[in-house]
Amino acid sequence: MATKTVKKIKLDSKKTTKKEVIDSELGTKLREAREKKGLTQLEASILARVSDTFFAQTERAEVNPSFAKLNRMFKAVGLKLSTKKN
Repeated sequence: MATKTVKKIKLDSKKTTKKEVIDSELGTKLREAREKKGLTQLEASILARVSDTFFAQTERAEVNPSFAKLNRMFKAVGLKLSTKKN
């Protein structure tokens, strides 16, 4: 029987907001998928039609991309972005 590891995130209300955690998780997923595909940030940014600087800042959760840009970045690394709740 396989065990499932659940990542727990503790929020410090003075330092970390829920939005910051979500942004960080999106950036992490983006980076992991990009690396899995063997793409550099430059290559992925070209595919997504954004600057390499913006792509890197998104991975580090330093910017708030529009849904359209985030969707293009996710598609560039083979991920699907959805607004549906599971």
